[in-house]
Amino acid sequence: MVRRGHDEAGYDVHQRVAEALDAAFDEAEQIFSIDGIPSLDISSRLKSSLEKLSELSQKASTGFTNIVTCLAIKIAKPDVDIRYHQVQIQKDTERPAGFNFRGVSEKTVYGWLNSRAFSGAKSGWQTRTFERPKPYMMSYDENIGDIKEAFLSVFDEIEEHEGSAHNALVYLMYLQLVLRESNKIVLSIPRTQDIQLIVQLFERHFFYKYKGSKGASRLPVLALHAIYSVMLGQLERFDGMALKPLEEHSAADSQTGAIGDIEVVRIATNEVFEAIEVKHDIPLSEKIITDSAQKIMNRSVDRYYILTTNSNCEPDDRLQGQISKIKAMYNCQMIANGVMSSLRYYLRLLADPSAVFQKYVDLLASDKSISHEHREIWNRLATAS
Repeated sequence: MVRRGHDEAGYDVHQRVAEALDAAFDEAEQIFSIDGIPSLDISSRLKSSLEKLSELSQKASTGFTNIVTCLAIKIAKPDVDIRYHQVQIQKDTERPAGFNFRGVSEKTVYGWLNSRAFSGAKSGWQTRTFERPKPYMMSYDENIGDIKEAFLSVFDEIEEHEGSAHNALVYLMYLQLVLRESNKIVLSIPRTQDIQLIVQLFERHFFYKYKGSKGASRLPVLALHAIYSVMLGQLERFDGMALKPLEEHSAADSQTGAIGDIEVVRIATNEVFEAIEVKHDIPLSEKIITDSAQKIMNRSVDRYYILTTNSNCEPDDRLQGQISKIKAMYNCQMIANGVMSSLRYYLRLLADPSAVFQKYVDLLASDKSISHEHREIWNRLATAS
């Protein structure tokens, strides 16, 4: 007898489905982040059907969740005919799943969709029109509204025309990313000038336990860039200097020619005057210092900061000796320290520390490495009592 939620080999179907969702989302997010047009191998009929389902995903959230569930199950168990979604009708197919799809939808898929702020119902089978004991054939005679043709066509393409469930799910996730970003949330801009509160808010945002979003390592970079954008207009040290725009998070330094995540350049010559390399939760090490030295060895850089959010952020005697040698060799003041302590110090230099929030929010809204979840959590933290 097959255990509910497990296949005949004993593998946890819920885990497999979660992995299928994660893989499809990662691929979709990669396409979306580079403003790419998906070149997925799917038929025009399947593509059109998925576009219809995504377009109506809020209005027809049950059907949308049903499709996501079934595609993920097909990826997890390719030998299953996903049109037969209930155990009681699986006797009519030679490729039964051995479990009801509704449980997977409720226990795994709904939470996954919700964590990424995608449309989704609590179940893909929460209305009677979807839970009838009938396979999802083109002849399915229940009234499932405006999405009926598109909904049934997806099953037909996958099971009768050997369409790729993975490619279909990737495309559906991509469409949801496009839809989600078209409805960007308004970001909160705190007004507090209390430096301790400002630093605490940044720290909570950097280290929040994000459920499904990559890119948290970018957040300290954005915060420091935001502070520099304010400092350059206020400190005499930066007269005649300009702050370079941030490079893409995925761009390699060898490709861009950058020597740090953040660079201040001399306007007259465009040479780097000050650079900041930012690490998120990575301890300071000899390799990090050596790599930084290689970046400045043929540059005329006044200061080079290595900042990390890790608690191991200050150099010991051995690393300090290495830094001193680099300073003497290249006439560059290399400084290794913590991100949080540096933020606190920089904020004290500003006439109005709260000015950094507008700059940070602008970067949160525009940076391609930042996901909807990062923005949503920022609002939650910034408006918390």
